[in-house]
Amino acid sequence: MSSLYEQPLNEKMRLFMRLSHLMKRFNYHLEIPTPENCQAAVMVLLEIYSLSSRLDVKNTTLHIMDGLAQSIRENRELEGTERLRLEHLLEKLEEKSKQLYNLSGQLGQHLKSHNFLNILRQRSTIAGGVNGLDIPLFSYWLNLTEKKRVSDLKDWAAPYNTAFGAIELLMEVILGNKETQQLTAEGGFYQSSLSPENEYQLLSVELPENVAFYPEISAGKQRYSIRFVDASLLETKGKQNFKSIEFILNLYSY
Repeated sequence: MSSLYEQPLNEKMRLFMRLSHLMKRFNYHLEIPTPENCQAAVMVLLEIYSLSSRLDVKNTTLHIMDGLAQSIRENRELEGTERLRLEHLLEKLEEKSKQLYNLSGQLGQHLKSHNFLNILRQRSTIAGGVNGLDIPLFSYWLNLTEKKRVSDLKDWAAPYNTAFGAIELLMEVILGNKETQQLTAEGGFYQSSLSPENEYQLLSVELPENVAFYPEISAGKQRYSIRFVDASLLETKGKQNFKSIEFILNLYSY
């Protein structure tokens, strides 16, 4: 077993990974929809709204999906199982793109004038501000039947789940196109350049479980560096581990 540390190599990938992380948390809380879990799901939904209101998730996703679909169409001369795989991927891309195109307006627009969620969003800036004591309407909603609460949450999150499905497909493609290297960080530090021909989207570092250090990764379009830091004492700032450290580097592209 190993521990994996991921680093997006551009802002689009960072956006996708943040939204994916939030949607997985939201759906996790819905698995057992107690009032407490429904409250947690609402708080995550407010984070998702905040993320989507500042960044154009829908058009960013569509732009990448359309480009990937066009690239597949240009490689249809391939034969055998690889062609079948690409044809199946193209079908899924076209299906997810159609679902996104069918969403009206920017992602999250459906919640912009939602009275209940706007009240919660305003109170969420105050520590402990989202509660039934200060917001009687919230107490009323939590006391609705489990079926009704789940129905509301699914309706509010429906456009985000559509985008999440498209992003998960893109991530599946990216994670399936991996280059792996076994490397050594001399003195706890490693740096290298990135080939511009491959359009890398993500890199990750794999380390054995239970080691007492972690990687701090700094990366741009052309270069990246990895510094390994001691983590034996979480309450104090870690210092660089100056030993030679073996690790696995993964680079992912479309």
